[in-house]
Amino acid sequence: MSTVKVIISFSRLRDDDLDTQSQVIISKLTGNVNFPNPIPTLAEITASRNAYVDALIVSKTGGRQETLKKNHARKELEQQLGLLALYIQANCKNDDLIALGSGFEIQKSKAPIGILAKPSNFKVENGPLAASLYASVDKIEGAKSYLFEITKAPVTEDSIWQVESSTAKTFLFEDLVAGTQYAIKVAGVGSNPKKVFSDVLYRFAQ
Repeated sequence: MSTVKVIISFSRLRDDDLDTQSQVIISKLTGNVNFPNPIPTLAEITASRNAYVDALIVSKTGGRQETLKKNHARKELEQQLGLLALYIQANCKNDDLIALGSGFEIQKSKAPIGILAKPSNFKVENGPLAASLYASVDKIEGAKSYLFEITKAPVTEDSIWQVESSTAKTFLFEDLVAGTQYAIKVAGVGSNPKKVFSDVLYRFAQ
C-alpha cells in the first residue's frame, strides 16, 4: 500500500488561487471529526488568510511597497498552511479520502508499470566501423534499459545469443565477422521481470 502524501507547498498557486485554497481548507476542517485539534489552529489560519487578503487587495492598486507587504503576508500564510499540511499528513491514517476531506491536495500515486510493450520501429543497419552493426529502437515507456541480443544466422534452438545491456535505445555491435549474417533482437527492461522481444531482424556484417 502506498503512503498518502499531502502536498505541503503552495508556491505553485497564483495569488487569488492561494486565497481560494485557504478558504476551502478552512471550510473543510471546520467541524471535521478526523482533525479535531489542527495545528496551527483554524483561528490562526483564518487570521493569516485575512491579513493576506487585505494585503492582496491593496497591492493591486498600490506600488512596490504594497507588493512587498503582500508577498510577506503570502509567505506567512504559506508557512502556516505548510505546518497544517504536516498535521494532516500525520493524522490522516494513510487514508486518501480522509486526507482529501481536509481540503488539502495529495500527490497522485504512480501507477505500477506492468510488462513493457513490444519494441517498435526496430532497425539494424551497417555501423560506422568495419564489421559492425548498429541497432536502434523507439523509446519504450517505462524502460530503464534495453537488452540487445545477437547471434549468427540461421537461428536454431541451439543458437547462443550474445546479450548486451544499454541504457540508451541504440547499440553498436563491433568486431563481428565480415560477410556473416546475424540475427538481432531487442527488449526493454523494466520493473517487471518478463520481457517482450522485438521481431528478429537479419543483417550481413560488412
